[in-house]
Amino acid sequence: MSGLPSPECLQGILDIVDVAVACMDLQGRVQLWNRASEQLSGWSREEMVGSTVDRVVPPDAREERREVVARTLAEGQAVGTYRRVLKDGTLLHIEMRMHLVRDKQGEPLCIVVLVKPLPGHGVSLTPRQKEVLEHIATGRTNDEIARSLVVSRRTVERHVAEILEKFGVENRAAAAAIAVAAGLAQPKGTSA
Repeated sequence: MSGLPSPECLQGILDIVDVAVACMDLQGRVQLWNRASEQLSGWSREEMVGSTVDRVVPPDAREERREVVARTLAEGQAVGTYRRVLKDGTLLHIEMRMHLVRDKQGEPLCIVVLVKPLPGHGVSLTPRQKEVLEHIATGRTNDEIARSLVVSRRTVERHVAEILEKFGVENRAAAAAIAVAAGLAQPKGTSA
């Protein structure tokens, strides 16, 4: 007996964890997909196990995924922020940690992937709030935003307050940082 828990036991343990966890073989095929992964992505365990992880990777990011796997194989781990595709087609910005698991002889067995959505994921903004947030991210004042959107300063202040509340932050800089990290806005000094 190898002393390793059965796949069913491992799956049960992973389903208790509230972080999205997946395990893939060295060719990128999913071996384990926990309940938190299902809830985050919309992809069921049955749909993912045995399939390639490219199912959740946007086509233009697949080469990047291969590079991250190569880095994980070479260095033992990789951490970064990436885009992934939910089952409904929505792009999700995530923090992903990949860790190489080795056997007793040091040979690679699999890669464990831990995924967390970046702040701002799941926040629903109105189209006007998105416009205001884009202006905040570029460093505009409330007066400048009001002039640009042809609304009152008070209306902009109300939108800013609602954005801060939805993001759970206390200031415009924090909201701008979340917006840029989540891909909702371009940072100050860049153009779309």
